[in-house]
Amino acid sequence: MSKKSHRIASRQAASSKERKRKKKSQGPSRRSIPAGVTPDTLTEFPTETPAVPSTVATPERQITSQVTRTAPTVQKEAPRYQYVIADLRKTSLIAGAMIIILIVLVFVLG
Repeated sequence: MSKKSHRIASRQAASSKERKRKKKSQGPSRRSIPAGVTPDTLTEFPTETPAVPSTVATPERQITSQVTRTAPTVQKEAPRYQYVIADLRKTSLIAGAMIIILIVLVFVLG
């Protein structure tokens, strides 16, 4: 590898590490179970709960945020192999043509 390639590779590795660090710092948010609810009584999440204001006091001003929770939704997976159906059609067309050619050859040569 030339010196220039080493520099480029090192720069890409550094940017990749930085992206991973950013993803880790954001992290997945965890949902907490509301107070007064035990795991025995928890059968399913409600579709929407009333907003619970939480207040954080700062020297300059007071910040109020509302937290709402919705039911977990099932996301459809994006099709990973969009080309598979087209490839199967091409393969079956070629296989069918070969079988037809073999049948024709059996009658012609046999």
